[in-house]
Amino acid sequence: MKYKDIYKQKLTTPEEAVKLVQDGWRVTWPVAVGQPAILIDALVRRKDEFTNVEVLTVVDAYPTELLNLQKEDPIKADYSYCIIGRRGVQEGRFTYTPARLSQIPWYIDMGRPYQCVMMQVAPMDEFGYFSMGLSCDYAFPVAKKAEKIIVQVNENMPRTFGRNFWHVSEVDAIVEANTPLTALPVLPPNENEKLIGNYIAELVEDGSCIQLGIGSIPSAVALALENKKDLGVHTEMFPDAIRILWEKGAITNRRKNFNPDVSIASFALGSEELYKWLNNNPSVLFYSVDQVLNPATLAQNDKMVCINSGLEVDLTGQVNSESIGHKQYTHTGGQQDLIMGAFMSKGGKGIIALESTVETKKGGKSKIVPHLAYGSFVSTGRNDVQYIVTEYGIADLKIWSVRERAKRLIAVAHPDYRDELRFEAEKAGFI
Repeated sequence: MKYKDIYKQKLTTPEEAVKLVQDGWRVTWPVAVGQPAILIDALVRRKDEFTNVEVLTVVDAYPTELLNLQKEDPIKADYSYCIIGRRGVQEGRFTYTPARLSQIPWYIDMGRPYQCVMMQVAPMDEFGYFSMGLSCDYAFPVAKKAEKIIVQVNENMPRTFGRNFWHVSEVDAIVEANTPLTALPVLPPNENEKLIGNYIAELVEDGSCIQLGIGSIPSAVALALENKKDLGVHTEMFPDAIRILWEKGAITNRRKNFNPDVSIASFALGSEELYKWLNNNPSVLFYSVDQVLNPATLAQNDKMVCINSGLEVDLTGQVNSESIGHKQYTHTGGQQDLIMGAFMSKGGKGIIALESTVETKKGGKSKIVPHLAYGSFVSTGRNDVQYIVTEYGIADLKIWSVRERAKRLIAVAHPDYRDELRFEAEKAGFI
């Protein structure tokens, strides 16, 4: 049978497609842009037909009907890496699974299988293959062991390369919907973030392999790295900052000793310009998170520099990147794996970058604190932390004692808080 005929046989409506989901199943979909919003909405509209269905979403990129679910509803939402659904997690309507993003594919064999995976894909090619486009992440390996795969074909989805293809014979239902893809603007850095970017640039040698996330600090890093030569890329997320560095000629991947000549990523999130740039771009390959974020894999890249952010850092080096007190604010993503992989890399560096202060309803507050706020979660432990960078400098912590760490962290704290931090450090016996 010709591929187009198979395609037509499996083509259906969202409402019919989600009837494949059975009561008692677990359902998931890719990170961010790859989420099939129309299929998610259709599934939620079936909620009264179920007694229990669990769904897992990571980096929620679309305002779906999932947001309207209540705690008592039979569809139970797990918002790991909540953004749009953050309030629902904080209110207890949704739950949250602490996890390294790289390890989610392992759940299948540890007692938490997912029977159905739904995803957005680019249109089928002449050989019968769909590209997962801007996502591969955990959805690819999870779907390999799922009972049902449902795809939403979207002409707006870029066709990308890597181990991120599905053949029409592997999917169970096909829905067509050319919905707009969620896109985010490139955020310009403020003056403090530009200073942070400049300090980070001091740690990045020519020929380094870099990992960057999304936001204004990565934009600042991109500005500061423009004059570097032959940088390589091995990153969890592919943001505009990396595209900009490639266009400036700073990224060539030529000096990468592992996967040379190409950038490696697990998913992409950014502007429409980024999505157009990624379309049919053979210089970027997408692989699943269990490959991309494996510390042993990361460490095969010499001079691996991983740049992540944090909400607060205590004087011993504990980093909270995910909560405000006990309230879940975001997710650690691949931070632990990236920090560990960078440290294991020959000449590698793991960096946590953050502004020294934050404005709250009660006024300014130091992000470098004597102790993490009550109830806060430790995202990167003090045994693993390496560099902390603020607009006031670089604190190299990895091999140093608590006494030395406290001194170095106070030195990169905002001047208005240094006396208080020094007092609290002495009171705690740190210095």
